[in-house]
Amino acid sequence: MEKEWVEFKELKEQDIEQLKELTLVKQEKNKLMKEKTEAKKMKMYLKLSSEEHLDDRKKELLERLERELF
Repeated sequence: MEKEWVEFKELKEQDIEQLKELTLVKQEKNKLMKEKTEAKKMKMYLKLSSEEHLDDRKKELLERLERELF
């Protein structure tokens, strides 16, 4: 019985380590996706802000991007 308990405990510890590693990978992926999204927003902001005449939809988008980015 003791041997089975030790094996069970070791398996659970391995599971916990794997979950920790998976969590770190997911956090890094989320960080990269956020950075990618921010870069796309900045690119769109720069494009819109360089245009001289914006329609209402583009003005609204530009204002929203300003709030989100700055």
